[in-house]
Amino acid sequence: MMELSEMIERARQMRGRDRFGVVEDGDFEGFDQVSMEDMKVRAGEFEVHMIRFTPPSPREDRPMFVNFHGGGFIKGRYRRDDLFCCKLATILGCEVVDMDYSLTPENPFPYAVNEMYEAVKWLFGQAESWGVDRTRIVLGGQSSGGNLVCTTLLKNNGQDAIQPCAAVLCWTPLDLFTDPETKPRPERDMPADRAKLYNSFYCAPEDADNVLVSPIFADEAQLKTFPKTMFIIAGQDSLAAEDEMFAGKLIHAGVEVAARRFEDSMHGFMINRMDEWEEAFEYLLRYLREVFEK
Repeated sequence: MMELSEMIERARQMRGRDRFGVVEDGDFEGFDQVSMEDMKVRAGEFEVHMIRFTPPSPREDRPMFVNFHGGGFIKGRYRRDDLFCCKLATILGCEVVDMDYSLTPENPFPYAVNEMYEAVKWLFGQAESWGVDRTRIVLGGQSSGGNLVCTTLLKNNGQDAIQPCAAVLCWTPLDLFTDPETKPRPERDMPADRAKLYNSFYCAPEDADNVLVSPIFADEAQLKTFPKTMFIIAGQDSLAAEDEMFAGKLIHAGVEVAARRFEDSMHGFMINRMDEWEEAFEYLLRYLREVFEK
């Protein structure tokens, strides 16, 4: 078992390695008129860092997409997250907020869970003053960010404080209790020992089956409070099976679900602009247009 200081140093090394999704200045061409505001807000007991992306010529009562970036709870935001948010703001004319949640192992479970719940409540309270239609707010996340979307919804449990019209879950870890060695591991997936490392940095073993760590264990009463939910699933990802299982549990609980598995794509593919990313991004845009128009 590593000491905390060893964990932090290892995490810093992992943050310094970023092999995928490199973004150049030219990639922002056509999406560079978005207004970006770096913010720190007081939400409950937390000071939360978030980045607000306002579309060019914003209309009143516009929809909003709240983005939770990926990174295994260990890694923070990258420039590719800015590009993704700028594209959504420009193409859909929506407000986008990227949530820069606190990282582990410096801030292990339940810190980010509680932090993001308070931050999303703050955003819903802020909507009207920003010109955002409170009834057209979507929570979306990739990888660990998708997990935090689920835990935010589970903590809220259908209360009025947070009422998103939809959720978007992309290649999301939903079961941190099951040994990664026993999960199906496609050839292009990360090694099981690295997945174990991510999990161990996030929570203690005795917390791994908590529904706020592993939403796959939520019961029907908890899941029925979810809004309509869309899944983007990477076929070359050991998380694909649990994503599909969770989608099935939501359907059984009476939640409207849309899901698509991109069989030839690996974890993180849409944000990193790899494999079938263009098809997945168009699928996301179509879904959000339908949700925002209702």
